[in-house]
Amino acid sequence: MKVVITTAEEASKIQWEGPHLLIFDDPQGTIDRAINILRGNGHAEPLVIGIDPGRRPGIAVLSGDMVVAVYQVGITEVEPTIRKVAHEYHTSISTIRIGSGARLMTAQIINTLLEGGFKVELVDETGTTPCVGKNIHTSLVRDIIAAINIARIRGEPVGRMEIEPSKGEIRVIQETSRSQSEGRATIPKYLARRVARGEITLDEAIEMHKGHLNGISTETK
Repeated sequence: MKVVITTAEEASKIQWEGPHLLIFDDPQGTIDRAINILRGNGHAEPLVIGIDPGRRPGIAVLSGDMVVAVYQVGITEVEPTIRKVAHEYHTSISTIRIGSGARLMTAQIINTLLEGGFKVELVDETGTTPCVGKNIHTSLVRDIIAAINIARIRGEPVGRMEIEPSKGEIRVIQETSRSQSEGRATIPKYLARRVARGEITLDEAIEMHKGHLNGISTETK
């Protein structure tokens, strides 16, 4: 046997010394991972993760030279997604490499990953985003390919980052809050600053602001 496929609940009960123990996820994804192993592209090596930062970061998972999975998720979903990857592939993650663009979002992601116990490298992402043909109408392709390229570039180990947001960055977050709430709310600067620092999410800031407004309107009544 080269591969054992099992559930997360039963994995610890399997007495097998082989390196390829796959945790069942969706049927097609599980089959794809098993086939890659049988082709000699398995996951015995620790995984390397590349992240192209942004409002919806692109994530690429590499085992050696093989890209085994890609994702695009919200900023708060990056750390849980990477933890899920490590669990599903039943192997360790040697390094997480993140691009140096989008400094506030990059700092938020780095700090969350470090708190989760991961090792993180900061990569100069210059030249990692490809030119996309005119018939491809989405940034998803660019973000994913950039994440793959970032995963393949050795970066510098990084510690916790403290960044004070600029007035322009705070204003952008305020404008985004108005757009995201469909014009019903624009969060104040102090909440936008907390969002920029990664202390709260934009959704949480909008809800806090709405709650404050409701409290004021109640008092007025």
